[in-house]
Amino acid sequence: MTPTDVPATSRPRKRASLYARLSVAADAENLSLDGMIRDMRALCDREGFEEVALHIDDGRSGGRRDRDEFQAWLNDARTGACDVLVNPVTDRLTREGLNVAATILDVVEGKDPATGRLAHPPVRLIDCNGLDSLHGDAFRFRFVIQAEVGRAERERIRSRSRKRARNLRRAGRWGGGTPPFGYRAIANPDGPGWVLDVEPKEAKAVQEAAEAVLKNPPDPLTRVVRRLNHQGVPPRRAKAWSRVTLKRVLTGDHILGRVSQNGRLLRDEEGEILAPFPAVLSLSQVSALRDRLKPKGGTSNGGGHPARVLSGLLSCHSCLSDLIVHHASVRTRDGKQKVEGKPPRVSYRCESRSQGRVCEQPVTVTAGPIEEFVVRLYLDTVGSFPMYKERTIVSGLEELASVEEEIKEALADLATAADAETFARLQKLQARQAELSTRDTGRRSEMVATGQTMAEFWEGALIDDRRELLESAFDELIVGPGRRGPKGFDPERLSYRWAERDDVAFQESI
Repeated sequence: MTPTDVPATSRPRKRASLYARLSVAADAENLSLDGMIRDMRALCDREGFEEVALHIDDGRSGGRRDRDEFQAWLNDARTGACDVLVNPVTDRLTREGLNVAATILDVVEGKDPATGRLAHPPVRLIDCNGLDSLHGDAFRFRFVIQAEVGRAERERIRSRSRKRARNLRRAGRWGGGTPPFGYRAIANPDGPGWVLDVEPKEAKAVQEAAEAVLKNPPDPLTRVVRRLNHQGVPPRRAKAWSRVTLKRVLTGDHILGRVSQNGRLLRDEEGEILAPFPAVLSLSQVSALRDRLKPKGGTSNGGGHPARVLSGLLSCHSCLSDLIVHHASVRTRDGKQKVEGKPPRVSYRCESRSQGRVCEQPVTVTAGPIEEFVVRLYLDTVGSFPMYKERTIVSGLEELASVEEEIKEALADLATAADAETFARLQKLQARQAELSTRDTGRRSEMVATGQTMAEFWEGALIDDRRELLESAFDELIVGPGRRGPKGFDPERLSYRWAERDDVAFQESI
């Protein structure tokens, strides 16, 4: 009996690896993942294939070749794990055209893409629309054409999407996607589609961050970042706030309600910048923030956060040096070994002698009890008072901000067409910028109520802000020597003096 006479039921079945891709636009293309899998398995039944693997890329664009399951499917062929590659329709394998089509053909023919030599056994490629690598040259022609058709279709979709987004922006509508921080997408109250509206909680976080950076002296940007992370208002895409993320939000055009197209701000027919959405910050605020946050020479050390709430506030009674936070491991009674699993003992201590200075009677005090005493003293005294914060109001920077936008666009024009007219326009704008920069801007500060008491603010405040409140409340906190007796903090060790303030209620409370 020859091999061709062997009954089909006794021949070894070809091993098939199945692959399907469902794009994010699958609904628009009227495709069903279940339907594609069903069609591939029906093909395997007709051809007598044995399914050995099923790979699904759900919601992945065919414009990327680094899809995990797509690469795993090709590797099944490279490693000999299958004899047949099955897919529903070949033009969905890639939207990159010939570039990726050549890679797939190398896999099907078993070739090394670098040398063209045979690297593994060839495999069969077949889809549910009749495309089959066993058809020789007809298969190659059809496969390459379908790959290019897929690429062209992707380009048409992208072009339509860009055009639609441009038209929506000009009409003051939101084209979809993730809204920028500080905004939310809502149904258009004046017609079809969606528009952007201010998201109150996020907008409040942006405004408070801007006020902290613009006040005099400003809060270090690192502290503002920590405050945002502490408040639990996450940024749009990053896991947590960083200096870079915050700078982008505070100085970006979107926070002014503006939109960009191809890197340029959208303008009306008269050349005026359009702002189709409500602004979270004023133009003067953003201009002042850009100036304050622009890169400067040197490094700043003002962003480090205090280790404890009384860091730098306690002084030694003997030499008046600041007490330093000290961490000491818990040891056995003989002092020779560390005790594992116990947190270190934290204290404030005078280190004048260790730093070569004179101190006749240096002091050390356990951190927790003295912190508890000072905080209780502070809150018992002022906790019921209303909490105020400083707000800096900036005005008069609108024209400067407009000129700076014109300069950015002139520089972009020079990069593509360096003609004399554009260069002359840039020089004129830069001269105007220099003139406006020398003018005094309107900047004033005012104290505004937060709607909280001091105690309520303290409850949710960062350690940086708590320490700042204590620093402004006390002129001095001097720690005296300890005495033998019961454990715990002895209030007699602390000499304190409240800061002088004009607040009558405060003076009466102390």
